[in-house]
Amino acid sequence: MSSEAGPRRRDIQQTINGWKLSDTIFRWRTADVLRKSQLGRHLPARGLLLDLGSGLGHIAESLMREAPGRSCVMMDPVTELSPYVLRRTAGLPRYPMKGSGTDLPFPDATFDGVWSAFVLHHVLARGQERALAEIRRVLRPGGVFVLIEDTPTNDRDAETVLLADRRTNFEGEEEPHHYRRPEQWQRTLSGHGFVVEHEIAFVRVFPAVTIRAVPHRAFVCRRP
Repeated sequence: MSSEAGPRRRDIQQTINGWKLSDTIFRWRTADVLRKSQLGRHLPARGLLLDLGSGLGHIAESLMREAPGRSCVMMDPVTELSPYVLRRTAGLPRYPMKGSGTDLPFPDATFDGVWSAFVLHHVLARGQERALAEIRRVLRPGGVFVLIEDTPTNDRDAETVLLADRRTNFEGEEEPHHYRRPEQWQRTLSGHGFVVEHEIAFVRVFPAVTIRAVPHRAFVCRRP
C-alpha cells in the first residue's frame, strides 16, 4: 500500500463524519455505548473530566448534557470534533485540544474523572502503560477512571474484534491493534495503582458490523 493510504483514509473519514446521517448514527451509537457501559452512572456528576481519545466528541457531549455540573477536556491526537458536536456544545464548558495520552500536558491531580473509550488498543503495549501512568498522575485522589475496551477472550474473538475495528474505522491491514483479555487489563490496571471497583461486560454495540458478537468491557477504577 502506498504512503498516501493513511491520508486517503483520513480524507474518507472526514467526509463521512461531516454528513448529517453519520452524525445521527454516531449519536445512536453513543447512546447504546453509554447505556451498556454505564459510563455516565459511574463518573462524577460534577467537576472537570478528561475524555482521552475523544474522537468526534459525541460521548463527551452526551455526558455533559446528562449532568450540567460537568466540564470536559476533549483530547484526541488526530480526529477533529464533529462540526455538529461543535455547534451543539457551543454553550457548554468543553475544551477540545490535540494531544497524546502518553504525555498529558496537565499538572498532577487535575481531573475528577477520566475515561477512554475504545482507544488504547490502537497503542503499542508500552504506550498503553505510559498512558495509564499519566492518567493516574492527572487524576485526583478518589477520582474515577473508566476504561472501555474490546476484550477478546480467545483467538476467534480476536479475529471478530479486529474485523469489526477495521470495518468501523475504515482501517487498512497495516493498522496496529493491541488487545488485552479482561484478566490482563485487570492486572495492568491494578499494577498502576487503580482499584477496579466494577467490570461491566457487554456486546453488540450499534451498528453491528459483524455477524458474531464483539466482546467489550468497562472497567470502573478509582485512584486511592
